[in-house]
Amino acid sequence: MRRLANNPSNGILKRNRLCLAVAIALVPVASYAQQEALVSSEVELGAGYVNKDAWKFGGYNGLGDEGAYLIGNIELRSRDRETARWWGLTGTNLGLSSRNLRFDLGTQGSYRLWAEYDQLEKRGNDTGRTLFNGAGSSSLTLPAGFAGIATTDTTQALRAAKVDPFLQKLDLRQERQNYVAGLSARLGRGWEASANFRHEKKDGIKLTGGVFGNSGGNPRSSLIPEPVDYETNQLEAALAYATQKMQFKASYYLSLFNNDNTSLTWQNPYRQIAGWTAASAGFPTGIGQLALPPENQFHQLAINGGYNPTQTTRLGYTLSIGRMTQDEPFLPYAATPGIVINTPLPRSSLDGQVNTTLANLNFTSRVLPRLTLRGSYRFDDRDDRTPRAQYLYIGADSQSPQSGVATNRARTNLPLSHQQNLVKLDADYRLFAGTKLNAGYDYDQIRRELEEVAKTKEHTLRFGVRRSIAENVTGAVSYARSQRRYDGYHDIPFEESFSPEYRATLTAATAWDNNPLMRKYNFSDRDRDRLKFNVSASPQQSVTLGLSADYYKDQHESEKNPLLGRQEAKGTTYTLDAAFTPAEKVTTHAYYTHDNYKSRQQNRSFASATKAAAGLEGPFAGDWFVGVDNEADTFGVGFKLTGFRGRIDFGADLTYTTSTGHVDPQSVGTSTALPLPENITRLTALQLFAKYQLQKNAWAKLSLLHQKYKESDWAWDNVRPTEMANVISTGQLPPDYTVTALGLSYIYRFQ
Repeated sequence: MRRLANNPSNGILKRNRLCLAVAIALVPVASYAQQEALVSSEVELGAGYVNKDAWKFGGYNGLGDEGAYLIGNIELRSRDRETARWWGLTGTNLGLSSRNLRFDLGTQGSYRLWAEYDQLEKRGNDTGRTLFNGAGSSSLTLPAGFAGIATTDTTQALRAAKVDPFLQKLDLRQERQNYVAGLSARLGRGWEASANFRHEKKDGIKLTGGVFGNSGGNPRSSLIPEPVDYETNQLEAALAYATQKMQFKASYYLSLFNNDNTSLTWQNPYRQIAGWTAASAGFPTGIGQLALPPENQFHQLAINGGYNPTQTTRLGYTLSIGRMTQDEPFLPYAATPGIVINTPLPRSSLDGQVNTTLANLNFTSRVLPRLTLRGSYRFDDRDDRTPRAQYLYIGADSQSPQSGVATNRARTNLPLSHQQNLVKLDADYRLFAGTKLNAGYDYDQIRRELEEVAKTKEHTLRFGVRRSIAENVTGAVSYARSQRRYDGYHDIPFEESFSPEYRATLTAATAWDNNPLMRKYNFSDRDRDRLKFNVSASPQQSVTLGLSADYYKDQHESEKNPLLGRQEAKGTTYTLDAAFTPAEKVTTHAYYTHDNYKSRQQNRSFASATKAAAGLEGPFAGDWFVGVDNEADTFGVGFKLTGFRGRIDFGADLTYTTSTGHVDPQSVGTSTALPLPENITRLTALQLFAKYQLQKNAWAKLSLLHQKYKESDWAWDNVRPTEMANVISTGQLPPDYTVTALGLSYIYRFQ
């Protein structure tokens, strides 16, 4: 696969070449535009400098490397008044690895052509290290001289010494490139045809987990670099018809996904241990293998449109049918040499197929001068027709396959289907001038196959009022109450995926996968209350004030009959904002936002042998609870001044954000659970700009972006690659940086 360059100078060289090519191309374009253009065009060219490497700072903006970069932005427009022909060329951030370039050409009322290139680089953590050679490829090997380890433990320096000398830098980043082309044409008498094609290329490296062993204290794992080398091709073609009363559109959509790597293999760094029944599973002969995202395709036919039977009534509809397929050949049960497979795979591939049907109907009608009604119906069907088969799998490349189907290694895949029917009804009534009442009702029913709950029903009632309290003060408040209920809860995945022969070996107290009191939160009974409020005021023409608040609370199951899983969740958000225009050419703004999320869940842990003795009632020593409390505050202030001394525009924006995440586990009995360390994030961001008019159509622009960021994350803080038991991690650090990017550019505007 194509590797991403790690040398910052290579990136600068590529950016220089692109901007030079664009600048050369603009010479004849600009000359032509001066002859024909009726609208203004603009070119910006300059240079900037970033004072420090910081992967988080450059996560998506292309400014992650220390050093110089080119500033390049263009906006060229031309329109011929006589022929109605026009064209446009726009480009942003042309000197960076996150850039966009688009060209449009057409004749008004006749046709339009366009082509676009879009590139985005995603920077990941570059402070980590990996034990494996071949990062970015589909085959990872261990370095020469590495002798293998039985476990990880930094309290024993000898074990750490066997790993640390072989670690090498790991740079996690991905790059996406999009190539788009399209056309549309008016065919006359209300008809229009269009088509567009998109080719997306995505490559780079991300992290995944590789494990040997699967139970009884024998798993050993490593964080390993996974290659990303994807291609996606998308095609959409449509035919539309429109009159004053009716609109109609028929379209076809195709998506083809291809992955150049079908699997990822890695050499086992752990020596043979007890529980790995395959003698060759350990170092140096053990080979792990993971399947990577498979090739797949999606086809969809759709029609949508609307009809206006009267001036006060609008009907709309959408109908689409689609098919997703995936037929990538299966990998073998194991890649480690010496593992003998007695039971072959039941199929050569999944032969996956999912059919989708989506239908939407909606209407809006002002039935009375003061009353408006709205309604919609949504039908969403996902029909999974993937064949079912029984697989006798191997425990994470470390165990010989078991024989017979009376084992927990004999599992059947479950094609999960669902069908949703959603009805929404709303009414708005203008009670008197300045006051509007609204009410609504939703009914949401979802049927599922081969999941714990066959059907859920949710009813929602909504009420609200919007009122002009005074001439320059407007407020609104709304309340919604939702109630979701399920019809029975059964361990269907356990009953359908394990063989009858295996389930016959279990007692009634052990014949389940999850605790029978356990309820998945997306299926469970839930009562939700939501309250929203906002008010805006303009005490003076130059002042605007706003306040908004949003509160919700979810209560799962019944307090009188508590079950395991999520118990409750609630969140609060409120925002204050203000805008002030003290003079014609001066604007200022400020805002403050507070977010808080809390949840509580309960569950139960126990060894397999104690299932029957523990029973289903509690509390007892295996019960545990977790409380989550996440809080964030954001403050921002800024101003902009234009035409200072007739030549200068300048402005500034300052943002400060702080967030704290707190996880508090609690247990029942003699064991003690301590709160986890808080995760804390702090960000201060300052943006400044100044433009000085050199002449009538030329400006010099100075820009500055300064960020100070610090993150404290207990999962990564001071955690060496060999510190976690039985896990070789990357030892990457949370982001902590202070970075400044300074830019100086020249802007030229012409016609």
